[in-house]
Amino acid sequence: MTSHRPDTLPAELRALGPAGRRRAAGAARDMLAAELSQRPGEIVDPVPVVVDDEAWQDLVAGLTQRARLLDELYGDLYGPRTVLTGDVAPAEAVFADPAYLRPAVGMPAHGAAHLHMLTCRVTRTAEGRWMVLEDSTDTPGGSGLAIELRRVLSRSVPSLYRSTPLHRLQPFFDTVRTSLHARLRADGRAGRLVVLIDEAGDAQSADHRLLASLLGAPVVSATDLVIRDGSVRLHAPAGTAAETTGVDAIWRLVPSAQVDPLDLGPTPLGGVTGLTEAARRGEVAVLNPIGAGILENPALRAALPDLCRQVLHEDLRLHSPAGPLGPERATALSLDPDGGEELVERPVTLQVMVVAGESGYEVLPGGIARTDDDAPPALKDVWVLVPEPSSAPEGAESRGEALEGIGALPSRTAITPSIGTDLFWFGRYLERVDQTARMLRTVVDVGNDLRAERSASALTARTVLLRAVTDVTATYPGFTAIDPTDGDAVDAELASVVTDVSRPGSLGQSFRALEHSTLSLRDLVGEDIWPALTRMRETLRAPAALEGPLEQSLTVLVDGCLTLTGAITESMSRGTGRDLWEAGRRIERALGLLALLGSVFSERRSLRVEQRVSAAVATITGASTAFRRAYRSPLHPELLAEMLLADAALPRSLAFQVERLREAVDRLPDTSATSEVRSLLADLRSRTESLSARSLLQPEAEGSARTGVPAQLGAARDLLRTLSTALEEEFFRAPERTAAWGIDDV
Repeated sequence: MTSHRPDTLPAELRALGPAGRRRAAGAARDMLAAELSQRPGEIVDPVPVVVDDEAWQDLVAGLTQRARLLDELYGDLYGPRTVLTGDVAPAEAVFADPAYLRPAVGMPAHGAAHLHMLTCRVTRTAEGRWMVLEDSTDTPGGSGLAIELRRVLSRSVPSLYRSTPLHRLQPFFDTVRTSLHARLRADGRAGRLVVLIDEAGDAQSADHRLLASLLGAPVVSATDLVIRDGSVRLHAPAGTAAETTGVDAIWRLVPSAQVDPLDLGPTPLGGVTGLTEAARRGEVAVLNPIGAGILENPALRAALPDLCRQVLHEDLRLHSPAGPLGPERATALSLDPDGGEELVERPVTLQVMVVAGESGYEVLPGGIARTDDDAPPALKDVWVLVPEPSSAPEGAESRGEALEGIGALPSRTAITPSIGTDLFWFGRYLERVDQTARMLRTVVDVGNDLRAERSASALTARTVLLRAVTDVTATYPGFTAIDPTDGDAVDAELASVVTDVSRPGSLGQSFRALEHSTLSLRDLVGEDIWPALTRMRETLRAPAALEGPLEQSLTVLVDGCLTLTGAITESMSRGTGRDLWEAGRRIERALGLLALLGSVFSERRSLRVEQRVSAAVATITGASTAFRRAYRSPLHPELLAEMLLADAALPRSLAFQVERLREAVDRLPDTSATSEVRSLLADLRSRTESLSARSLLQPEAEGSARTGVPAQLGAARDLLRTLSTALEEEFFRAPERTAAWGIDDV
């Protein structure tokens, strides 16, 4: 791509050697997948595309001109439409394009420009001319992926990044945030920005969430926004901060045609009814503006050279290829796609981001490169070299000048229904995965010991524990229909409970639900959770989970849950979201404990069997050490059950969960529904405090082995479920939405 590579780069690449470069590529691919919480996808090439400052400035000049031109065209096409009156603009192609949305006519600009952001896919010819292959103006993406790619490559091959002076990417996003602040500031306060995404769009979801994190803005879906009194607000329960918080700007990353079912027609996303009218009245800034997709029209792109002379009175700097092949392209040093040891030259395309700033359009000093030939494509980082240091001192402005005009900061991220739902269920599924993995690990471990022993008590204890797996996970008929002496059938059922993602209640299905609930959390939690989730996912893949001892795979999952819990605990801000997560955890842990105790202590058995079962339960719940310190006797079901039900100092006891749940609920905003939640919680506390392990474990009738544990603990579980439903109905209820009617249905 450039002949002016830094002198140190070839030396560093040679020092890595073929094996080192391949290892770096594999590590970067795995790290990128971990950060994006996806399976490894595209190949990552650690050899960067290097662009010297002179060539980059040439590209920047062309891209900023292109952005100015497209901005002027948007304002005209949705305004006076003067460019369509002559012979230059393809009026017929514009009006026939479904991306031209007539309800967007008259949309005002917020700030100096209509068009806030675009991404361009560019390449360079062998003669050194830049050319634009594609413009993305409706839902421009790739910026989040660009900074994530830079991060993982700098970790996998740090020697390359230490050796070369190149432009960093983070300052660009700092500048974007500053310009957004200046653009949105109103009434002496900082404006509230949200990032609207399609939650079902998994392919781009990670990139969009990364961008939201860089902007420091919450991610929302269409159901999180509502029009009230003509303005846009976050939909939230009465009494919460979001209820009274208006939205000043929406960074739109869903197609224009899907944002408003009232003005733009039915949409699978539901849309925000009335958003187009609110934007037209200037109540909210939509970035990019609704209808910007028309600027991607191929006929309009072909006419840009003439339109540039007509609108800007300038010659267009960046042209597009006349045909599908175009001129010969420049190449960049790359790994050999055929596995050879030497580096080879491959043609590449660059994806570059342009954003409107306070003094005009600015270009991200880097981006994403992709190889573009017949071999499988590879992702590459784009290096823009820093020119020779100038004589101007850095940081000439004073600290006071840098802080001037910031104004009042916005409140913490408001909790919308989708974020609240994901946080609550993230807490629940995290506990469910943790409890299931702990229980399965203990049952497999203890079962191996009991299987070798052929006594009747060993078989009974093993049967009790296996059936507890089915009772706790609700994977019926499960072990209730399997002969515990049939080793093959037992192993097959265990494998199914661990890996079958299509089976409700299985560990695999619970982990998949856990992953899904993390989608909206990237801007709320630290980065440590994504590698942990990836390790857990790879461990749960059916072949991987069953290759070695099952206990090893289950231990990886338990360790992963500990990592996730620690990451959330240490990185999430205290607030309503944190309390909802905590409430979900405590509800699920209490439900799991009650199910376990209700299963294993449903009948009285011989002392030998009960001691073996109690030892397994103590291991599952982490109570073994606490029991040994509290009692100087062997494990006994009454003593263990009493500790697990009533010891408020034991982190996995029922009393501990109820108390932590009460504290989380007490911190929630006061609403009519939370008063119902508190009433239910008071009933739960009263019921749990009245539970006596010694009474519960007494046989229900003379001559019967059946105890009162299932009925009493089942009633407590029902109360917990009712409480959980009350929380969900208040904090996660979706707003009313206009039905997706077409004009003929009204």
